[in-house]
Amino acid sequence: MLALPEMFVLLGTTKGTKTMRNLIIGAAALLAMAAPSMAAAETGGSIRFTYASLDGGLDDNFCECNDSKDSMVALGGTVVTDLSHEGWRLQFNGASADMEHNEHSDAMSQVEVHAVKDLGQVEVGAFAGMFNNNGWNFNEVGVEAAMNFEKGRIAVSAVTANSANASFFDETTSVAATGTFNLNDSWSLGATISSTDFGNFADANNGEVDSYGVSVSYRVPDTSLAITLGYRSSEADNADLDFVGVSLSWGFGEGARGREMPGATALIADAMVIE
Repeated sequence: MLALPEMFVLLGTTKGTKTMRNLIIGAAALLAMAAPSMAAAETGGSIRFTYASLDGGLDDNFCECNDSKDSMVALGGTVVTDLSHEGWRLQFNGASADMEHNEHSDAMSQVEVHAVKDLGQVEVGAFAGMFNNNGWNFNEVGVEAAMNFEKGRIAVSAVTANSANASFFDETTSVAATGTFNLNDSWSLGATISSTDFGNFADANNGEVDSYGVSVSYRVPDTSLAITLGYRSSEADNADLDFVGVSLSWGFGEGARGREMPGATALIADAMVIE
């Protein structure tokens, strides 16, 4: 998959101020409780920049308007820290992206906190966060699981996101699966599949978005840098969008490779289809 980003920056909007403040307070309380365990923990993460060329838009026989979507830039980051409690770890991630669209830009962003239990080959977790869809905020709650193999990893997630404006916005739901296969220490292959339903946030005819993606990554030897080339295709009833792009990521500390959980990984990319 084109690894659409996790980042620590949430685009500021008036609508999101109260929700964002509550999320920050909650995260701060969680950090305060976890601080004694984190002091001696193995902590690491990654920062990623992504650029993608977009091809697609509205496919409607009754509309002669130009609905082209040209490009996307995104910045993201993830921090993973092991706790002293056996098998437990926390993950913090965020993402922000701007899509060029009809000579203006549409913005999406996301922040999440995860609690993950390592059961050996299998890992299970739960997460909460906030997703901002072009100025409208949705509160996320979800579950996730991953299975590790000698040379790869498969992860799945499911999330529901509710708007503070629930009186006229339906619930957003999304399920996704990701897979990684390590060819060697430098090269790896990735794939994703997802299905997201934005309800009546979108046009009634294109609220459901189905996507798949593939990628190839190269980790530069003796460095913390990795380059990923990816393709993602997303379709709704009367809209489609293809992503072809490149991501540059830098790992720090213990890194996040092989420990990062997916969360609501599809929301930002799929939201671009309906905008």
